[in-house]
Amino acid sequence: MLEALRSHDALRPLFDIQLAGTPLASWIALFSVAALAALIATVLMRAVFAVLARVRTGTEGPTRALPRIAGPGRLIIGTWLFVAGTHALDLSDSAEQGVDVLGMGLGVLGIAWLLTRLADYLAERTAAGLVARGSTTAVAVVPVGRRFVKVLIVVVACIALLQNLGFDATSLVAGLGIGGLAFALAAQKTVENLFGGVTLIADQPVRVGDFCRFGDTVGTVEDVGLRSTRIRTLDRTVVTVPNAQFAATQLENFAWRDRFLLKTTIGLRYETTPDQLRHLLIAMKRLLVAHPRVHADPARARFVGFGACSLDVEIFAYILTADINEFYAIREDLLLRLMALVAESGTGFAFPSQTVYLAGDGGLDAQRAQAAAREVEQWRTDGALPLPNAADDMLQSLRGTLDYPPAGSVGTDARSQPRLP
Repeated sequence: MLEALRSHDALRPLFDIQLAGTPLASWIALFSVAALAALIATVLMRAVFAVLARVRTGTEGPTRALPRIAGPGRLIIGTWLFVAGTHALDLSDSAEQGVDVLGMGLGVLGIAWLLTRLADYLAERTAAGLVARGSTTAVAVVPVGRRFVKVLIVVVACIALLQNLGFDATSLVAGLGIGGLAFALAAQKTVENLFGGVTLIADQPVRVGDFCRFGDTVGTVEDVGLRSTRIRTLDRTVVTVPNAQFAATQLENFAWRDRFLLKTTIGLRYETTPDQLRHLLIAMKRLLVAHPRVHADPARARFVGFGACSLDVEIFAYILTADINEFYAIREDLLLRLMALVAESGTGFAFPSQTVYLAGDGGLDAQRAQAAAREVEQWRTDGALPLPNAADDMLQSLRGTLDYPPAGSVGTDARSQPRLP
């Protein structure tokens, strides 16, 4: 095209004057093509936006993404039009090569710009979706991922630009790999804590505000960062734990507890009679079943053994609350009611003590001792002494001969039975 204009006498000075070894006419043509390409790109992008704005897609996502891609879209389209237009000008080989390098660089920048804008848009959409689903802690991962993606885009774009300028990209990538390896070795702990923080935020074994135990420390999580986690202990001090160590520790999250366990042992005096103990066990069972904040199954009050100074009764029940302060109040109410039941049964709580009885020693029962000795002697005479081992026929005859439940218990043939609510 320019060669056709060179024959006009009026335009000949534009070809005689040169700037940087290129005729002035070529410079004017290049700037004209660039301006025209920019104008066409702007008009095309506006037309595309106008068409898409009229189309109902059922979601506002694509519509909100359009302003983000306006600038990169104009740059990419304008660059393509500029390069295509310059090839129609019949420029010199060196000029066309320079235009191609410029166009390639602008195209790489436009694509990198577009990808970073899309990364921002996708990060915002992801964060909004996590908030809508209630995963507020996981939102902290989104900025980290967005920065990583944008840095990766910039690195790839820089490598493409350098290769476009004539540098050897293979050696450059190898150098970056060696440098990255050295950096990773130097920052091993930092990278380890970073991945530990990402794991804590994504997996969420604990959240900010949760009361938890890790190791020997108990406290409330105040912050889960990318390098460390801060815990407010019961002493109101702040413990900062590296994320790698915190993620590798066994965590016990009390905030996820749906109910509290009430397990305690009550020691009764040894003067308590068996019927007194039965009466008290029934009353305790009734109390646990009747209480509205106690889970009925399991709710146990059982005589479990003979202690050194007491008859031991175990109370086992689950309290229907997830609030620890409310649990303390319910437990207090139950313990006070249990104290009243012990008093009503006519017994009392045992405590470590020694009792000295100032009475004459009645000795052993001589008649019962003689009867026991005669029975053992008869076993020896008959060759039926069941020690150290009993005969099989004797064991077979004894099996199941005792009544259980004992006579008078629920389910036996007694006419009048106590009933639990």
